[in-house]
Amino acid sequence: MGETAGKEYSDLQQGIDKLVGKFGVPKTIKIIRQLSGTTKVRKHKNQRIKLITAFVTSEAFKIFEVEHKELNGKLTKQFKEARMASYHILNQFTRLSYNEIGKYFDQGKFGAYYHIKRCKETLSIPQFNKSFVGRYETLEENLIQFIAKIN
Repeated sequence: MGETAGKEYSDLQQGIDKLVGKFGVPKTIKIIRQLSGTTKVRKHKNQRIKLITAFVTSEAFKIFEVEHKELNGKLTKQFKEARMASYHILNQFTRLSYNEIGKYFDQGKFGAYYHIKRCKETLSIPQFNKSFVGRYETLEENLIQFIAKIN
């Protein structure tokens, strides 16, 4: 095992230990199964996805400090970043199609695909996008806590 892989495993173990400390072993197992997609589909899947989607979009607007969608007829930078982060996180944590994700921001599947791809690129060079990456990580952490509470 290389030095980098060993550090990543150590970080993973610390993260798991924190989850166990906060939620206990049974709930941590449920969270891991939910996030990895190995949990069985529940009867209220559509309600759950609606809850997650509503949470992600509203939380993104708070975290990215979106006050107005448009100023002088142009979309604000905060709105664009919140939308991009929301698309990527919804793609990561739900099994919604690009078309379904795009509908939440009045866009089609190509708009969703573009923003998800752009977000991946932005996240791949965090040293140049510290503000965005920090806000994205906060949104992701808040969503994980939210999913843990609704399970």
